Amino acid sequence: MQSRWLMMLVLGSGATLQVGCQGESDYVEPELHPVIGKVTVQGEPLANAVVSFVQTEENGTLAIGGTDESGNYVLEHAGRRGAAPANYKVLISYKVGTDGTVYDLASQSGLAQPYGLFSAKELLPPEWSDHGKATHEVTVTEGGNVFDFDIEEPLLPPPDPVPGEEVPVEEFTVPTEAAPVAGNPRPGPSTDDGPGR
Repeated sequence: MQSRWLMMLVLGSGATLQVGCQGESDYVEPELHPVIGKVTVQGEPLANAVVSFVQTEENGTLAIGGTDESGNYVLEHAGRRGAAPANYKVLISYKVGTDGTVYDLASQSGLAQPYGLFSAKELLPPEWSDHGKATHEVTVTEGGNVFDFDIEEPLLPPPDPVPGEEVPVEEFTVPTEAAPVAGNPRPGPSTDDGPGR
């Protein structure tokens, strides 16, 4: 009886693995079309903002870009320029830390995010920056797409500096010599000439 259950488990696992492998081979890269534009706040370019097109239907692709000093952006999906033709919800984010640092696309999307990002404040109104409250939508079509966004509301006030929130620089310095291991003395030059000497 026990060997029958074991055989069913092995056969079931093999069937699951077979189905899973077949699904991966059917993946087709989406056809992407260029999406560019400009972000302004009350007519002035907004540098270092993060623009996201979040798909609202199955054939869409999440596409993200950052604005340059002139407020211009170029969207990318999975390292490729463009987005698939579909309808999208538009999100624009502009986060500022308590020390005045603006957190751009690179700092928000890295694996090791900067310390200050966790206490940063979103300065764009929720109808632009909050996924649950965003009201702006666009349709990406085949060919070139240009979407300019002028945010009519002023930026929200920046966060107040928090006294003592800064992390001391010493915590992030790289030691010039090997650090001691708990319970062992600091490594130093060897005085032992080796065995038999």
